[in-house]
Amino acid sequence: MRYVKDDVINEDFLFCKPLTTTTEAADVKKLVDNLFKDNSLWWNMVSAVCSDGAQSCWEKSGFGALVKADAPHIIVTHCILHRHALATKTLPPKLAEVLKIVDCVNYMQSSALRHRIFSELCKEMGSEFEVLLYHSNIRWLSRGQVLNRVFAVRVELALFLQEHQHCHAYCFKNSEFILILEHLADIFAALNHLNHKMDSTSSKRRKI
Repeated sequence: MRYVKDDVINEDFLFCKPLTTTTEAADVKKLVDNLFKDNSLWWNMVSAVCSDGAQSCWEKSGFGALVKADAPHIIVTHCILHRHALATKTLPPKLAEVLKIVDCVNYMQSSALRHRIFSELCKEMGSEFEVLLYHSNIRWLSRGQVLNRVFAVRVELALFLQEHQHCHAYCFKNSEFILILEHLADIFAALNHLNHKMDSTSSKRRKI
């Protein structure tokens, strides 16, 4: 929750309560309505609502729609970070193909033996890094760190994949693939920076 006090935007945690039965939009709205009633708050005091990726929040009959039904003046928006996450699922074919290199990283990280062999290879070649980073679909922003690390050790990784006859080994001989890899690494690094900046405690207080 963000509010203005003494010409300063403050950010605080409003409340946290479980939905004990169903988790429909009406259930969420009722929970918030009860909170407002118990604390002498009204929807006309709210100027905007930002929802996350939960279906009950963003669908046409979701929480945002119910809020606007009671208070038409309220601006309902969707979390920009979640929109970026959705955008990665509809990348152009060439970019999506390069993004599959993440699967190669997880293939290596899933085996302790492959992990140790690659680490030793990086040491012998005097690499800046000796390990790759594991990617999880749950933490979509980790792609930025994963891709940056892959780009940093692309020579070592290409050699390792060739020795193990991996299907992605040929990719690192393709100059266009390397350019797109660097391009995606920069994009996701920027999104990482944006996410961290928005979550930073230093951003909780801003001058108007």
